[in-house]
This record gives sequence, C-alpha cells and structure tokens, in this order.
Amino acid sequence: MRIRRIRVYSLDLPLAGAGYTFARGKRITAVDTTVVGIDTDSGLTGWGETCPLGRTYLPSYPEGIRAGVGVLSAHLLGEDPTRIGAVNRVMDDALEGHAYVKSAIDVACHDILGQSAGLPVHALLGGRQMDAMPMYFSLTQAEPEAMAAEADRRWAEGYRHLQLKVGGDVAQDI
Repeated sequence: MRIRRIRVYSLDLPLAGAGYTFARGKRITAVDTTVVGIDTDSGLTGWGETCPLGRTYLPSYPEGIRAGVGVLSAHLLGEDPTRIGAVNRVMDDALEGHAYVKSAIDVACHDILGQSAGLPVHALLGGRQMDAMPMYFSLTQAEPEAMAAEADRRWAEGYRHLQLKVGGDVAQDI
C-alpha cells in the first residue's frame, strides 16, 4: 500500500457561547483547525487533525501547520502509510522538529493502519484502558465571582476537572 495523495483542509470551528477569553484580554470565537486526508493506492483514506486553539494562543499558527504539511507531502508520496516508524523518519528528515505539523499525518497513518488491520486504533496502541474518558471544562477569563458561578454550574453538570484562565491582575488572580 502506498500514499497516493495528501489533502489538507482548513475549518473554522466556532466556540459555543460568546467565545473564549484568556490572559491579557485576548479573545477567540472560533479555532482554525487543519484536517489532513491521506489517500492510498488501495482505496483507503486516513484522517487526522491538528488544532492549535487559535492564532493568538499558541505559536503554531494554523497557516504554519498547513505549509508544513505541504512540505512533508512531497516527501511522503509513495511511502507505505502502515509503516508508521518509516513515515516518521521521512518526516523528521524532511522537517526537523515541528511535531504539531506532523501529528495530523501521524494520526491519518494510524487510521489507515487500523482500517487495513480491521482494528480500532486504540487496539493498535495497546487497547482500551477505560470505558469513559473524563472531560474537563475550561473556564473563560472573567471576574472572579463570574468564574466561580460558572465553575459551580459546570460542576453541577458533572465536570470534575476545571481549567481556570488567569493572568489579568495578579492580586485579583490570587
């Protein structure tokens, strides 16, 4: 099996509610995610995604991810996507570092490997370790009273892990 084509898609994922506010008043209302589709000569297509949580949040800008996938694609055509180690060596030789760029390709190759083996990817990675994945809720930055009320609401909904965003006024944060 060989990689025939690598497709790259950009999607804006809108955030629920009024968006997300974090340190120093930065705010996002959507995140720009990159989806990669790897088509093989056997007819299988694997899918992967890389989402850096917005242009103002992390240094791995979405445009950089897509440009990096473009660089890697030229080196990966003709490779066997089920040989994950070999694919990763080709990517490392073509582009040093930049794991965030390579992750969507890696996930897509694992998807192809799982499809070709007739197994879910979790079985390839050692098997399911739990029946449910605990979720967390990330509270947008706001006045302490509003954040506390939101934390209470989310706790009542069943969230047992909450992430708080601080970084405005140090005394108020404390």
